[in-house]
Amino acid sequence: MASIPRRAVLFAPAALARCRREAAPATGWTPELDRTLIRKAVSARDQRFDPAYNMLRVLLGPEYRYHTRLRECQAHPTRDSLEYALYLLEEGTPERFVRALRVLERVVPLQVTDPASRWYGLWGWYLEEPPDRMAPADFNWADFNGALLLLVELRHGPRLPDSVRQRVRAAIGHAARSVMRRDAPMSYTNIAILGTFVTLAAGELSGEPELTLYARERIRRLCREIDRTGSFAEYNSPAYARVSLVNLARIRMYVRDGEARQRAARLERRLWQHLAEHWDAARLQFCGPMSRCYSTDLGFPLWLEKALGGRLRLATPDNRTGDDDGETAIHDLRCPEDLAARFLEPQPGREHREWYSAEPSVSGTVCFSRDFSLGSASSSDFWVQRRPLLGYFGDASRPARTVQLRVIKDGYDFASAIFHSVQERGRVLALISFRDPGGDRHISLDPIRGSRFECGRLFAELHISGLPEGYTHSFASDRLELDSARLRLAFQLIGGRFGGRALRLAAHPHARDLTATIDFKPPEAPRLVIWPQIRQAFAAIALELADAGAPLSADQPALRLQADVAELAWGSLWLRGLVRPAPVEEHEKAFEARIAGKPVPLPRLSDEVLA
Repeated sequence: MASIPRRAVLFAPAALARCRREAAPATGWTPELDRTLIRKAVSARDQRFDPAYNMLRVLLGPEYRYHTRLRECQAHPTRDSLEYALYLLEEGTPERFVRALRVLERVVPLQVTDPASRWYGLWGWYLEEPPDRMAPADFNWADFNGALLLLVELRHGPRLPDSVRQRVRAAIGHAARSVMRRDAPMSYTNIAILGTFVTLAAGELSGEPELTLYARERIRRLCREIDRTGSFAEYNSPAYARVSLVNLARIRMYVRDGEARQRAARLERRLWQHLAEHWDAARLQFCGPMSRCYSTDLGFPLWLEKALGGRLRLATPDNRTGDDDGETAIHDLRCPEDLAARFLEPQPGREHREWYSAEPSVSGTVCFSRDFSLGSASSSDFWVQRRPLLGYFGDASRPARTVQLRVIKDGYDFASAIFHSVQERGRVLALISFRDPGGDRHISLDPIRGSRFECGRLFAELHISGLPEGYTHSFASDRLELDSARLRLAFQLIGGRFGGRALRLAAHPHARDLTATIDFKPPEAPRLVIWPQIRQAFAAIALELADAGAPLSADQPALRLQADVAELAWGSLWLRGLVRPAPVEEHEKAFEARIAGKPVPLPRLSDEVLA
């Protein structure tokens, strides 16, 4: 392995100069905090380093994970290992530098470099499972790993031995050309932004005119896509908003193209505006609904803490383990100051509506009250990453106090279940139904074949977690009411069927949580479900949240069935939707919602044109 070159310096000079020119105003976040995060990030990963492979190792359990067939084994992840190499370089000591080189020399050659290959430019998730053996390969790994290698080059390139640096730069080129060849849709928000950084920076690095022209046009198309509604198809995603913001910051920090930088700056501000409108400052959570989410509890988001200059006072490097915070240390994350107040000051009494997506049309509504926030999507599915109906209540405790609706098949969220709703303040009127064709555990990677599947149990649940001691509830006639010192709630099954069965609501109270369930297919029913044999499969529901001590509404929801269509009414709310399993396009065509007899508004987040 190559030795450490004498010319070793901390950062590539051009990148360092750009960072100095664009330094953020002095805040409560200091460079020492960034250094602490890097040390912790490296230390946390040291425990997983496998010197026999010069990669990090993970233990995989038996649970389902899309894209990979690996189960119950030890594996060596490529992305995590490249991230570790970057943090080792950031840490800067000679022994860390040597280990970083070993990791780079091991992982970079795992990329598919044959332009004739379907998997050109990709890495597998794991050393043990190259792209052609995955289920299927994840093309995003060209974007993610390409971006990590760009940071290695931009921040540390002059320190690397020539042989290693040449391999890194070649891998960046392969990854960028893979991104260009794939040309992901611009509605795939986080990958659209990530791949834009990769192609912009790689084009400038390589001087390839074709790549540069593609990258410039790509950021224009991205802006045009967002201009359709003024917002983001991948809306209110805590995990992927971070990915998007990090990559917009990378464009600001490292890309020289003036036009691209201006567009990225407008995108960055628009995304912060979007997040600010969805932030529940009383509970320090992004409210519902969410298009992509891995954990309903945001936890301790150091990336947001840094962007707000330490004023959130939720997380510090001292109370974090370093597992996922190294990225925060090396990026210039900053929330526009005029939007910071939305993150720092609760705004009870506010209702926010926003149009997210044009085709199909999807909008969201969130109510911010003293003791809760409640958000819903007009249209969604129940894939495991979705949060179509989600509320937070009480204080900013961790773990979060939540109200969440799911549809579950044999212990996993059922992607063929779909959701349509209309909301006003703390009241949501909704219809759960099913699409055919559709997915099982994943919307596209795990399809249901031939409109039939086996199932032990299929049910919807409204789960209320984090209730205070002494809460009370009552349950009668398919209606649940809950009263506590932190929240009042009413949940009602208005009506529903699954084939020949009429549905019922059940309540399951525990010490600190309560679950209401609706069984579509109970365990004792036949295991085989054949959609064409089921004429009706739906549940019509009504949910109301109110502040502690406040009254719940007295008016009762109503359901009217006309062949394959249900009409729901509840006070000023009205909704119409399809109740038989059908293609999603038929469900969207049948769906209609009104408030006080008028179509639900579709407000744009902003009328400013980005393109």
